[in-house]
Amino acid sequence: MKRFLTLWNLLGLGVFLLGSLVYWGAGKGPAAHVLPLPAEEQKKASFSLILYRPNPPQGFLKETLTLELGPGETPEAKALAAWAEALKAPRPKALFRAKGALVVDLPQDFAQGLDAALEVYRLYSLVYTLLSTFPEAKEVRFLVEGRPSPGVAHLDLSLPYTLP
Repeated sequence: MKRFLTLWNLLGLGVFLLGSLVYWGAGKGPAAHVLPLPAEEQKKASFSLILYRPNPPQGFLKETLTLELGPGETPEAKALAAWAEALKAPRPKALFRAKGALVVDLPQDFAQGLDAALEVYRLYSLVYTLLSTFPEAKEVRFLVEGRPSPGVAHLDLSLPYTLP
């Protein structure tokens, strides 16, 4: 029969007991807390949307809205959503920035059910809202369903739109 109380077994038992003592002692201290975010990240980001609401036949009514951005939201996406909600219009699919221009991807039904005058008001409302809200852009270009298109219904979308 082998001896169980050898020097190596006693040394191993001592290391095990010491490790157990350290492990149990570490759990009794104060719990680790989550580090607070810096003050500038705790504030909700916001930006001003300058909304041009169609008012035919006089033109447009200008409103300024302050929109708060949630986590992961971009000003571009929030501006499109707020514009579509305010006008009860189909929401554009996306807004991209490209070398001093904004590129808007419109849905196929953007001008559905509108006559030529109301279509012009809706499109120019979007153009004026975007160019006023994002002044670093000088023009707005349009895609329809992600592709260049000559137009929707009555309007020519092949050329960029700018502020007058």
